[in-house]
Amino acid sequence: MTIFDDLRMYMDKPVKVNCPHCTHVMEQRSSKIRKNITCICPKCGHFFLPEER
Repeated sequence: MTIFDDLRMYMDKPVKVNCPHCTHVMEQRSSKIRKNITCICPKCGHFFLPEER
């Protein structure tokens, strides 16, 4: 593991995201939000992209 990997892990903080279907607030990693990876709401099971918020 290099120092850059350590820095990346340190900078990858949790971000609060609201589900557009049920408005449940959940935490996702900031890297997932930046990459626009599909999120799944743990409450209602709705699939959504972070940019749909």
